[in-house]
Amino acid sequence: MNILMLEWDSFGQEYVIEEFQKADCEVDIFPWPFGKENMRNNDVLCQRLTDVLKEKEYRFVFSFNFFPIAARVCNQHAIKYASWIYDTPYMLLYSKYTMLDTNYIFFFDKSLFYEFKRYGVKHAFYLPMAAQVKYYDKLKKAESERYSADISFVGSTYNEARQDFFQYIDEIDEYALGYLQAIMKMQAELYGNFILEELLTDNILRELQRVCPIKKEEDEWETDAWIYANYFLARKMTGEQRVEQLGLLGESHQVKVYAPEQDSDIKNVINCGTVDYVKEMPLVFKNSKINLNMTLRSIHTGIPLRAMDIMGCGGFLLTNYQQDFLEYFEPGIDYIYYSSKKELLYLTDYYLNHEEERKQIARNGYQKVKEGHTYTDRIKQLLIQMGE
Repeated sequence: MNILMLEWDSFGQEYVIEEFQKADCEVDIFPWPFGKENMRNNDVLCQRLTDVLKEKEYRFVFSFNFFPIAARVCNQHAIKYASWIYDTPYMLLYSKYTMLDTNYIFFFDKSLFYEFKRYGVKHAFYLPMAAQVKYYDKLKKAESERYSADISFVGSTYNEARQDFFQYIDEIDEYALGYLQAIMKMQAELYGNFILEELLTDNILRELQRVCPIKKEEDEWETDAWIYANYFLARKMTGEQRVEQLGLLGESHQVKVYAPEQDSDIKNVINCGTVDYVKEMPLVFKNSKINLNMTLRSIHTGIPLRAMDIMGCGGFLLTNYQQDFLEYFEPGIDYIYYSSKKELLYLTDYYLNHEEERKQIARNGYQKVKEGHTYTDRIKQLLIQMGE
């Protein structure tokens, strides 16, 4: 069968193409200008996609993440549109075109899946992320100072000026500023339950709208509280929490962060700059004694892609608590989670001093991912759930 894939700068698309081809699918590529053009209302892009869909009989269109334009065009041509969501917050999901019957939407975060089922999405499915273990197995541990660490963290600390929420709301009144800081502090201490959205009162939302207004397109239906909580506050809080926890670990241990060079320095932590996702990041995971995952707080329950990659590389994973892990992995056996700063510090000390136990947990996690969480497994599940 023929599949049209909307190709943009997303992780894992080459692995998905390979798996579709192994399932006897012919995959055609449509360059998708995500980040360059309007993805909600774009007549020119609609016509380009329409022209391509007329050239050949396609069983379905596939993309990482959801695009309202693609959903609309596929529906007009009675073609299934499959999208695998791996970003959250992801504002394009909150579109009236999400509700079209031709959509098949796969969510990596189970709480997000339940949310959209409640909203009435007919073909909504839970599909966690995956790891390309076969590729990672070909990469050997590198005797390199750049990739070796007692503790490593790959990811942003969200300290770039353009991402600093409070620089945009420096005119906010003193009460609202104090309130926002207080609820973020509460959320920072609470794992497994996201409370920011419900704590944004009407008065606080009016003040936020006054100094940092939100403009929505005609097809959007997400609430202002959702946007401020997930897109701004959660990102700001995550950055502050990552900096604090990395700094605390750095007081007693060697900690390396692989983050954008322009990020602010963290005391006692070595910033090694960014690493290439395909060629270098797996070497960090393979060569680090402890690989930290500190989930972006807008991911409410899901297993982040990075956590799958760590285990798929055979790395030892120490992560904050995320509920979805418990469906597939056993804490203390396949990975380790913490639910407070105190636990993070204790568990780090413990596993740095218990090498064999640490290595066995890494082997167990790797085996679980290899046996059931590869792109082969996920594409098989996707095709079955689509009835293909």
